[in-house]
Amino acid sequence: MTERARIRVNLSQREIEVEGSEEFVRAYAERIEGLLEVFDAEPSPPPALALPAPSASTAGTASQTGRPDLGTFGAFVQHMPKSGTDVDKMLAAGYYAQTRNGDNAFGTGDANKLLAEQGVKVGNPSQCVKQNLVAKRVFVTQRGRYRVAQIGVDYLRQMMGVHVLPE
Repeated sequence: MTERARIRVNLSQREIEVEGSEEFVRAYAERIEGLLEVFDAEPSPPPALALPAPSASTAGTASQTGRPDLGTFGAFVQHMPKSGTDVDKMLAAGYYAQTRNGDNAFGTGDANKLLAEQGVKVGNPSQCVKQNLVAKRVFVTQRGRYRVAQIGVDYLRQMMGVHVLPE
């Protein structure tokens, strides 16, 4: 009976696995080792979550208004992790909407419209905002208008990445 051998490479879960007789595996081992040497020689790619640098036209408006330049909503919402709940998505959309509104606040409809334009459906937008109120991530500025509290901004920064939300 022949001995079975195995090669297993994970490369951050892109996994390569070869199993078979020792002779069969040895043939692949040489090829895989050569491939791994190529990976070691190449520089690592830039971080996947980096937003493009603001253009000269938008950089000036962000500093003049004192509001962060978050780019387009589509690019902003792409930084939401897959584990993000509807409540988290509404918080992110609300924050984005409030940075665009003159009163520095958002309505449930504003945030939901931004999400809908990106094809993101939230089951009960009003309930999501209420849950953010209970968690003290947002507060009421006037009837039907909310503002993301510093706790909410910190939560978004932690969830979406520090570089997504400027200080």
